[in-house]
Amino acid sequence: MGLLSKFGIGGVTTLLARNIVINENPANGENYLLVEGDEVGFLNWLLKILGLKDPSVKFSINENYITTVNGGKLFTVSPTSQIYGFSSGFSKDKNLLILAILFIWTIILPIIFYFLYTRSGAMVVTVNCFKDGVGQSIRVKEGLTGKKLDKSDFEGVYNAIKNVSTSNSTFYKK
Repeated sequence: MGLLSKFGIGGVTTLLARNIVINENPANGENYLLVEGDEVGFLNWLLKILGLKDPSVKFSINENYITTVNGGKLFTVSPTSQIYGFSSGFSKDKNLLILAILFIWTIILPIIFYFLYTRSGAMVVTVNCFKDGVGQSIRVKEGLTGKKLDKSDFEGVYNAIKNVSTSNSTFYKK
């Protein structure tokens, strides 16, 4: 997947969350949403360890801009005044729970699979802008070493994006 399609239409970047700050009603100058993490994948991890790549991604939405920073070097910015659509969602990997049930005859495997199920949450955030036709999508996974996510994170993200859209977007103003 090319770098341009990662945050374009049809592209989603998946991150292992390090930091998530959700502020549904921020004070002046604060972000509605801030997500920091590393792109998932063994190759990204290996290149990071070798010092050959910075897989970090920072995604933020403030009063005026939606900003994505890849590796501390590539900035993608869209105006919040052009937001015409957004979505967010939350889910857990049910396959791990099913594996725990299938392996019920042992003691350790169900415990491991259930533990993995409790740490399998993922949240998706998508914001579409009208003027440049570019949408920004990001998928955040909690994983074993990442920040733990729950349904309240999804609700907070939804409310934060709704609030920035209704207060700033030309398409949502009353």
